[in-house]
Parts: sequence; structure tokens; C-alpha cells
Amino acid sequence: MRITNQLLYSNFSRDYKRDSLLLNKLTTQISSGHKIQNSFDNSSIYIDSSRLEYEKTSLSQIKKSSKSAQEFANNSDTVLNEFNDRLVQFKTKLIQAANASHDETSLNAIADDLQAIKENLKNLANSSINGKFLFSGTAFSIKPIDSEGNYHGNANEVKATTGADVSLEYNIDGKSLFLGNDSDYKKILSTNVKMYSDKDNKTILKDNDTVKSLVENNGDNTGDIGSQGKAYFYLQGKNSDGTSFKNKINISVNDTISTLLDRIKNSFSPNNSVKVALNNYGQIEITDKNNGQKSLDFSMVGAVDKDGGNDADVSDIDDLTAGTNVNIISFVKSGYTNNDDAANEEVSFDRNYFSLNDNKLIGNVSQIDKYTNTYATDKTKLVDTAGISSLDNKTLSLKFTDINNNTKSAKITLSNSGSTFSINGNTYNIYDAKGNVTNADDMTFQQLNDVVGMIMSDKLPLTNDKTGYNNAVTNAKNYVNVSLDYRGRMNIKDKTNDSSQIKFSMYDQDNDKFNSTTGNTLSFMSNNAISVDEPSVDMFKDIDKMIEAVREGKFSADGSFGDKRNPGIENAIRRIDHIRDHIAKMHTKIGSLSNALNGAYQRSDMLQVQVTTLQSDVADVDLGETLAKYNQVSISFKALLSTISKVNSISLLNYL
Repeated sequence: MRITNQLLYSNFSRDYKRDSLLLNKLTTQISSGHKIQNSFDNSSIYIDSSRLEYEKTSLSQIKKSSKSAQEFANNSDTVLNEFNDRLVQFKTKLIQAANASHDETSLNAIADDLQAIKENLKNLANSSINGKFLFSGTAFSIKPIDSEGNYHGNANEVKATTGADVSLEYNIDGKSLFLGNDSDYKKILSTNVKMYSDKDNKTILKDNDTVKSLVENNGDNTGDIGSQGKAYFYLQGKNSDGTSFKNKINISVNDTISTLLDRIKNSFSPNNSVKVALNNYGQIEITDKNNGQKSLDFSMVGAVDKDGGNDADVSDIDDLTAGTNVNIISFVKSGYTNNDDAANEEVSFDRNYFSLNDNKLIGNVSQIDKYTNTYATDKTKLVDTAGISSLDNKTLSLKFTDINNNTKSAKITLSNSGSTFSINGNTYNIYDAKGNVTNADDMTFQQLNDVVGMIMSDKLPLTNDKTGYNNAVTNAKNYVNVSLDYRGRMNIKDKTNDSSQIKFSMYDQDNDKFNSTTGNTLSFMSNNAISVDEPSVDMFKDIDKMIEAVREGKFSADGSFGDKRNPGIENAIRRIDHIRDHIAKMHTKIGSLSNALNGAYQRSDMLQVQVTTLQSDVADVDLGETLAKYNQVSISFKALLSTISKVNSISLLNYL
């Protein structure tokens, strides 16, 4: 076959281009280290490499996020460790104060030391790192604890992304830390009046003493009861499940105190749900046997007719004060002002005026949602906190002095055919947000607050319809603010005066009736047993009470002086142990979160190395192999060029 010049040229041109492109490709691979430079070079390699690059970037972000979160958690861990140290110092000071040999000066010195520790605890609570407060939840810029010990952050978790659709919490929010709840603790109530078996010799009442020694040596009308054979005790309160009860115990004066305690225990339902005992001061302590429950409540008054009559056996507790020779034994003294529906503090139970602080009234009873065991909010239905299953046909009585200094009374009638409130001889419907008259079992605390606001501001509906009602509610809020606080207690604020003279009392109309065992519906301010421990923690307010107990020299709960409802130093030691345990749980939690975040960081770092290696296998060239191939192609290309040069140099003379 004849080989023409054209054929030679075509072959040379083809081989030249091929080897040139291949050399250029190999040169680029060697210089870049990558198999391809563009997506169209090899779509399979490009897709795999892009996917691995995305995974590598994601892992890098996870590492960064985990590292930052771990540092935040570690700082929280450090602060909580210091917190525990300060609480240990606080307890040591409390134990020192419990030594009865201290005089007033010494106790004040210890109280000053406790105050200094408290200020240090507040500073720790307000710790911030890089401009972020550690214990404010997601409200990083808000200082969590103010000068009064109130919490201002939120309860939100802060989370770090540690994987695809995986995140880890890395904070302890202040609401859980300072206002938390411990489901493994029990509520413990105590009366605060010391009981004696021999008042003259100050001999403390014991279990084996007789009821006679109790009723003869305690109360305002003590002394010989003669041949009287019975004493009467009037109880009311709430069971662990939030249901309320009343009970009138009649007992032989020759029975022992132990028998009386058993009768008190059996008043609660179900039987054996509480433990009832005397403490070292002759006071009754009631312990809920169910962990974590908040509803337990208890009030009691005793009575004996010294002249042998029946004046101590009544169906209306107020009638006890009508007897000419009845000794009424008060087990709790709170110093509250009872309204004019109650004859005196002993028989007032829930008929007390709210405590006034400048321009704010505060109830002392927390509303507890009996279904969720949480503090009620404005959105909670009244029936969910009530001691009975339905509020239908129940009435709340109100005694108050409004912001205009007018003393009045009112009633709220709860009915499933439409609830109303009555004042000044007029009756008004209570409407819901949809404009319907509210049924008793649908009424919320927000609606109750609105009614109270209208009454206390004297801004009543001009017309008894939804328009008049809503206008009155809106108008009233300019003068009075009514709400439930963080512990479910009703607060009433006079917005027109910095130092107000307002008064307010609201209670079940049948508060004083003991002709049945049906308990009260709702309670807002009560002369009830004080809480010496409970599942909920209110750290800085609890600490304030402890410091106050030391400053007053109140070693136990004692209603005879100072803050009558202060649990005292000995109970403070028990409470501080609870707070320390609560902090320890939070400390353990943040430690485990820190370890989990460190594990996430280490795992991400390892995966990033593996992904980088895999990406290198997919997209990076084998340098040795590529260099060898480059040398091979280079030699071939040089040979091609040499051949072309020789062919081009052949002349007609050479050919001939």
C-alpha cells in the first residue's frame, strides 16, 4: 500500500495531539494532586468527591460547635462546683448558729457571714462567659438573678448540633437550677406553736401524754377542764392528690396524743398516705409518703368546753368563740389579719387578708394543677386546682378595700349554666374569649384575675354584655394588675399608688362549715401549717428565710415572735441539704453533657480523618503512578517528534 504524504501528516497530527493532551493532563494532575479539574472530566469522581467534601465540611462544623458547647458546659461545671463549696460553708454556719449558747450579737455576726455567702452565690449565679450568662437559658444577654433573688431568664435548652438530626443540650437553665423540682423529695408540713404537757414547767408534749394534758396546758384559756370527757379537733386540708377534706375529730381526753395523731393521719385519703408525728417541740409534722407531690395542706384547731357543756362541739367553726368557757387551741399562728367573717385568727383558716408589700398584695397559697403536679398559670382552669371534682354551684366570697379606699364585699358564683359575680347589688356575667358566659368548670385563672381586677379598681361593666365586660376588663388593667406568680400565688398590684392601702380576701363561702367532710374548693390565703421541706426549690428566697431565722434567733418553727412562718434554723439545715443535693444533680447533669460533647467532638474528628482519606482515594492521584506514566508518555512524545523531524527532512534527492 502506498503511504502518501497526506496519510503521514494525518497520523503525525493525531499522535501529536493525543500525546500533548495526555502530557498536559498528567502535568495538571501532578501539580494539583487531583484526578480531575472539572465536573465534566469524570462525573462519577466529581459526584463522589463533592459528597465527601460536604461531609467533611459538616464534620468540621460539628467539631467547632461541639468544642464551643463543651467549653460553655465546662464553665458551667466549674461554677456549680464553686456553688457547692459556698453551700457547704453556708451549712457550716447554720450548724454553728444552731448552738443555743449564742447571744444576739453573735447571731447577727453569723447572719452577716451568711449574707456575704449569699451575695457570693448570686455573683456565681450571674456568671457570664464571652458576654453570655451561663444560667439564663437562651436569654444570654439577661442577668438571671436580680438584687432580690428573682429569676429573669427562661427555661429553654441550648443545643449544639452533633450529627445529622442529632443535637445535645449544653446548658443548665436558671429556672431548673434556682427554681427546680426534685421528684425524689417529699413535702413536709409542720405546725409552729410549741405544745406543752406542763405549761408551768415548759415540759414539751410527747406521744404518750394524754389529750387532757394538751387541752389543759395549751391555748388562751388554759386550766383544769374538770369532768369534761371529750375534746374536739377541726381539720381541713388537701391530700397528696390535690383533693380537699374536712374532718371533726372528737376524742376522749384520756386518750393519748399518739391516738390523736393516728386520727389525724386517717383524716387524709387514702389511709396511710401520710406520716404524722410530733417533733422535739411538741409540734405536729405531716410528711407526704408520695415523692414529688406538692399539694399536701393542713390546718387544725382544737377545743374543749371547760364547764362540761357542748360549746366545743359545733358544725360552724365560728361558734367556738361564742362559748363562755371554751379553750381554743391554735396549732398554727401566722400573724395574718383575718377578715370580719372570721371571729379571730384561730378559726379564720382561709379567711385572711393577703399580705401587703408596698403596693402589692400576695397570697400565700400556691395553686397546684392536680393533674400535672405543676404550679398553675393564668391559663390553668380553676377546677384543675380545686379540691373537688366540679365547681358547679360553688361560691367564692370576697372582702376587700379597693384602690379608692372603699371597703366592700362581693361574691363569685360558679355555675355550669353560666358564672357570675355580684357587687354593689348588681350581678354581672363572666365571659370567655369567645364572648360566651363561662361555665364553672371552664373558667380559668385569667378570667378570675380579670374579675378581681375589675372589683379592686372599681371599674365595673357599664352594660351586662360581652362588650361592657371586655371594656371593663381592659379599663381595669390600667389601674390594677392581677396575676399568678411563678409559684402559682395570686398577686394584686395597685398601679396608682407606690404605697397602697388595698386589702383583699377571697375564700370558699363554706370555709367555716364542718357539717360534712367535703373540703374547700379553692384557697388563696391560709393560716395553714408551714412547709419545712418540699419537692420545689426556690433557692435564694429559701436562703433569705434561713438568714432571717439566724438573725431572729429562731431555732425552730415558732409562731410566738418574728416572722411567725419562718421554719427556723434546724429546719433550715434540713432544707440546705436538699438545696445542695439539687445543685449536685445539676452538677452531675452538666458533667455528663460535657462528656457527651467531648465524645461528639472526638467522634467527629475521627470521622473527618476517615472522610478525608476516602476523598483522597476517590479524587487524588497516585503521584508515583502518574509520574511513571508521565515519563512513559514523555518518551513516546519525544520519539514522535524525532520521527516527524526526520520525515520532514527527506528531500527528493534522498528519495531518489
